Amino acid sequence: MAALVTDRARYRRIALYAALVLALTLLFLDRTAAWLHRPAPDSRAVVIYTTPWCPYCKRLRAFLDEHRIPYTDYDVEHSLNGVMGFWTLRGRGVPVAVVGADIIYGLNVGKMQESLKRLGYETGGPPPDRSPGQDEAGRRDVSRL
Repeated sequence: MAALVTDRARYRRIALYAALVLALTLLFLDRTAAWLHRPAPDSRAVVIYTTPWCPYCKRLRAFLDEHRIPYTDYDVEHSLNGVMGFWTLRGRGVPVAVVGADIIYGLNVGKMQESLKRLGYETGGPPPDRSPGQDEAGRRDVSRL
C-alpha cells in the first residue's frame, strides 16, 4: 500500500513538472514572437503577412512592387515565422501589413500610402478605392458571382 501511494506521488510530481515545462515553453514562444514581430517605434521596415491565394494580398504585393518598395513577405499558412507574426499582431484576416511602426489590417491603400510617406517613400496620387472585382467606375463585376 505504501508503494502505491509513493508511485502516485511520483507520477503526480512528473505531471506537474511536465505542465511547468509546457507552460514555460509556451510563454517563451509568445514572448519571442512578440519581440520578433512587434514593430518598434523607430522601425523603418515594411513587412506583410499574406497567403498565396488571397486577391487582396496579390494587390498589396503588386502595389509595393509597382512603387519599388522593399518588403518582407511572410506566408501565414506555410511559414512558422508567418504564423507567429500573424498571431502576435492579432491578425484575423489577410493581408496584415506592418509599415514602420504602423499596423494595417486588410488592404487599405490610403493608410498604406500615409505610412509609406512617413517612411520617405513616394507612392503617387490619391489611393484607388477599388477592391478586386470592381471596374474603374467602382462598379462591382457580378458576372462571376
